[in-house]
Amino acid sequence: MGNTRVYWLHTLSPTHTGVGRGVGYIDLPIDRDGVTGWPIIRGSSFKGVWADYHRATGDARRENSVLRAAFGIAGDGNNSNAGALVPTDAKLVCLPIRSFRGTFAWCTSALCLHMLKRTMSLAGEHDLPSVPSDTEDETARYAAPTALVERGKIYLEDLDFAARECEFASAWANKISRLVFPDDPVWQEQFIRRFVIVPDAAFDFLCETGTEVNARIRLEDETKTVANSALWNEESLPAETIFAGLIQCDRIFAHDGKEIAVSGLFKRFATDAITLQVGGKATIGRGQVRCIFANDTGGNG
Repeated sequence: MGNTRVYWLHTLSPTHTGVGRGVGYIDLPIDRDGVTGWPIIRGSSFKGVWADYHRATGDARRENSVLRAAFGIAGDGNNSNAGALVPTDAKLVCLPIRSFRGTFAWCTSALCLHMLKRTMSLAGEHDLPSVPSDTEDETARYAAPTALVERGKIYLEDLDFAARECEFASAWANKISRLVFPDDPVWQEQFIRRFVIVPDAAFDFLCETGTEVNARIRLEDETKTVANSALWNEESLPAETIFAGLIQCDRIFAHDGKEIAVSGLFKRFATDAITLQVGGKATIGRGQVRCIFANDTGGNG
């Protein structure tokens, strides 16, 4: 589909895409999908920082027809539009989990790969690996070669699984590594060595318990002691988390839009890899995220 492209997000530092105050022991939880409970990065959050990266301020959009067509403009009645570039929510592909061997593993599940395959198919790519059926409760499938196996077992956090080499895992590891780390054979190899498919139930558990939770405080300026009631727990996506979503180019709403083609918007705004600041806590280094765009045939743009 020429008007649809896959985008990948790879967190370089812990990233807090929050939903406000929580009701449990985590005061500031991250955003999660309402059905699966997996972490998610909303399309609205991505589009905002994507536009900021290209300096698409309100004044710039009024003066530049291409920025206005791509990201829209606020106004009254017929003077406003949402922009032609429409990103979906970025859904989880791989969650980094601490591993006894190999330091950490990029974990996914059969259901997660089914969703990824559907997403990539909607962007026009159909030459995709098969997805294994959900693994047995005690088995994890790994890509070869691997850095994760210790005496026939894979140990992730407090869970241990029987290790099983899998051709489907190897195929997906190779595919994802080329898309997330294009032109970087060192990181492609590292990804393959740490890629593992765990059972769906185990993946759900790891998504619930495997995120990063930090205790935060606010100090009084004068005494440098903790302010009253200024202690809270804050959840973040771990560094190395990988997401994928779609960008569709909708109708181009611009008075001079006849000269603005879909391919032109993709070429300018969705081709080169960029680094964005997503979510809150930017002043303490949170939210550094690589964004990689794939073209309409599934390769890197």
